[in-house]
Amino acid sequence: MSVKKIPAQTAQELIRPVWMRGLITLAFAIFTTFWQDDTLTLLKISLAAFFVLGATAVWDYAKLEVVPDSLRGMLAVGASVWVLSGVAAVFVGTDTAAAVVAAVGFLGMGLAELVGGVRARKEFVPARDHILLGGVGVLTGVSLMVGSQLDPHGILGISGMGVIVMAVLLLISGGGLIHDSKKA
Repeated sequence: MSVKKIPAQTAQELIRPVWMRGLITLAFAIFTTFWQDDTLTLLKISLAAFFVLGATAVWDYAKLEVVPDSLRGMLAVGASVWVLSGVAAVFVGTDTAAAVVAAVGFLGMGLAELVGGVRARKEFVPARDHILLGGVGVLTGVSLMVGSQLDPHGILGISGMGVIVMAVLLLISGGGLIHDSKKA
């Protein structure tokens, strides 16, 4: 079975938004791993920043013409969920509410990417990345629901573990796009 390659033109168009999302995700992953003084305020601000900035990168990807409509619509839904989750995170008053908002954000985007990736997998080679990212997002959201009674440190820890995996997947994908874009 031969490996399907991403056309060079498609790869060139996808490089910037994939790397932007990868770097945003990496920054949040590093923050959640190394920051030790976790408070509710810090949790709210960091989740809001991650969701809103991440949604911007997802939207930049979704609006490209090379992205098929079957994936584009689902990514738009996921980006909307992230923006709403980011705004909601600012207004939560308890750790449990923050965990639920984070869980909804990760579940919403995860399901959107998973469904969109499955729908577009036959026509769009990068859809496999969305299937993986969607699966990680769903698992992160479910883990946050299960751990909704944790303190801010635990909530950021669960979020951070999922985001570390996402960052690795996105950076590998970005490197692959750079490689594929150089083929003529």
